Amino acid sequence: MNRYRLSHQAELDLEDIWAYLAEKDNLAADLMVAKILNKFPMLAQFPDMGYERADLTVPMRSFPVKPYVAFYRRTDIGIEIFRVLHQSRDIEQQL
Repeated sequence: MNRYRLSHQAELDLEDIWAYLAEKDNLAADLMVAKILNKFPMLAQFPDMGYERADLTVPMRSFPVKPYVAFYRRTDIGIEIFRVLHQSRDIEQQL
């Protein structure tokens, strides 16, 4: 049970992160997206590592990959990553 799946919106979030960072530096964009993606197998293996987010409309967990935050929830096979947002965004509005 240590698999993860990205929602369509999470995939779009990662594409947006890369595009924004690549405007200044392609290598930095590659490294940031890789840094985020590298956290997902660990979260799938240890899903309780993230913070429980009972404050959100849809209960889920979050895990920081500064300056971004991954939002996810447990599934039968591991976790599903719902969103990857910059920490300065209005999280409740985005979810």
